[in-house]
Amino acid sequence: MQTATPYALEPLYVESGIPVFSEADAYLENYTQIANDHLASLASKGENPFITERLWNEIEESTIRLLCKYTRDRDRVLDAGVGLGRLLSRAPSLQRYGVDISRDYLQRAHEAGINVCLARVEDLPYQSGFFDAITCTDVLEHVLDLNLCVGKLLNALRAGGVLLVRVPYKEDLAPYTARDYPYNFAHLRAFDEHSLTLLFTKIFRTEVVEWSTAGHWPSVGRLKYGHFAPTRFALRIFAYVLRANETLRTSRFVESLFLPVEINFVVRKPA
Repeated sequence: MQTATPYALEPLYVESGIPVFSEADAYLENYTQIANDHLASLASKGENPFITERLWNEIEESTIRLLCKYTRDRDRVLDAGVGLGRLLSRAPSLQRYGVDISRDYLQRAHEAGINVCLARVEDLPYQSGFFDAITCTDVLEHVLDLNLCVGKLLNALRAGGVLLVRVPYKEDLAPYTARDYPYNFAHLRAFDEHSLTLLFTKIFRTEVVEWSTAGHWPSVGRLKYGHFAPTRFALRIFAYVLRANETLRTSRFVESLFLPVEINFVVRKPA
């Protein structure tokens, strides 16, 4: 009989009611700085400095639809990379757990009624097979050891359970290599439907249930057909006009010209 205790090991310590399972290091300090910059912007300007609120909501809506599709009331669900708890806050009928590496994020998620702990995905502390479903959004592009992290997530998932991953889609990684980029660790790899299929079917032998893209945001770097634009300046003006007009921005016209920002990928662990 499966224990109701979520953890397979004792925490290093407990701080402000939050169990801590990962030691502080340069990686955690880096993401603490990212979280601090995010929260400072929310407090001073009421906005996320990394993504517009409209686009953030649009992308999250695509993921919550899939989460609701593959879960039932009272299912145990882990959000790996829970952040502020925005995703699970929209699914109150679930038994909600969250893990992150930012204490400030975790405090917010804890206040939202989510059972949280601090741990890197590489150090995921949960019992084997504990969860009915796991979400992992905007995380796998950041981790140092991708295969180890995916293995840890699948280990915490019951047989027949679903893992819902969301990552940036066909992202240009060049900005993260710039000398003046403010963070040492950010996005470390790019994904598309083919790389995700190979990862989850060939390496981890899971079943791909479905995938979908989300968020079309007009910008120079996301244009599908670059040769259509006579100059980058003209393209910037074109993209600005599309972003400013909500009707155009959410139209099929924009979808036909610009790559989606993210991809949702749902896999099922073998029974």
